[in-house]
Amino acid sequence: MKVLLIEDEVAHCDKYVKCAENLPYLVELSVADGLKKATALSETGDAIDVILLDLEFNESDGDGVIFLKWLKSKTNLTPFIIVITKNTSKEVHRAVRNMGADYVFIKTKPDYSPRLVFDFANCILTSRSREDTSMNNTIEERIAKKVEKIGFTHDVIGTEYLINAVEVVVHAGKLKISLDKDIYPVIAKRHKKSDLSIARAIRTAIMRVWRITDIDTLVENYTPNVDYDLGYPTNKQMILFIAGEVTKEARLGQAINARPARSEMLA
Repeated sequence: MKVLLIEDEVAHCDKYVKCAENLPYLVELSVADGLKKATALSETGDAIDVILLDLEFNESDGDGVIFLKWLKSKTNLTPFIIVITKNTSKEVHRAVRNMGADYVFIKTKPDYSPRLVFDFANCILTSRSREDTSMNNTIEERIAKKVEKIGFTHDVIGTEYLINAVEVVVHAGKLKISLDKDIYPVIAKRHKKSDLSIARAIRTAIMRVWRITDIDTLVENYTPNVDYDLGYPTNKQMILFIAGEVTKEARLGQAINARPARSEMLA
């Protein structure tokens, strides 16, 4: 993980730097002693996974509260934020959490140490990574099952490109999306092909399905109208239909999982 430490107390920074030297899971530790440097490092090209933030800067510009306000305005920056402070006020802790802080460590507690903070952050990131991987696998499986039901087979390269295209739409979280600007270039870059070859392969796969699959299967698993002139769905129609179906299934699954158990409702 990549960590940014925002702290103006030199001795405290030195403890973190020394601790970081022996941690195999820590890729990079950057240090900022004030607001100006902290904002500059936060906006670098390499994404920062964790920010360790002191609230009060005694020897430098700004403070942790101003930084949190600034970070909240940057929707493209989403690090895990750990506040490290001597301030024990619960009201202050509540306020910084409302401003975007994820956790608060008190420097004066007997068990506090840089190693404790690093290990905690690594545990959180590892857990997040597993959840993201699980969710991505679930989405991919749903898309694959949906295209198979319609009649697509995996021996046709266009099927893989179609699945990739649906993944892009689902993860984007919106159905209003441009094939030429938002989908084809992403898949083309992944497979080192041209945008045109991606579009053509998907169209060929759709034509093949409409040629060899029985009409009852098509009617059952593809409910929208097909393009009148072509006699089969366009790439966009097919991609958005599957993306919409998979998104609905995912939301339904989340709703079911969020329901309390019957024993809980009766308690």
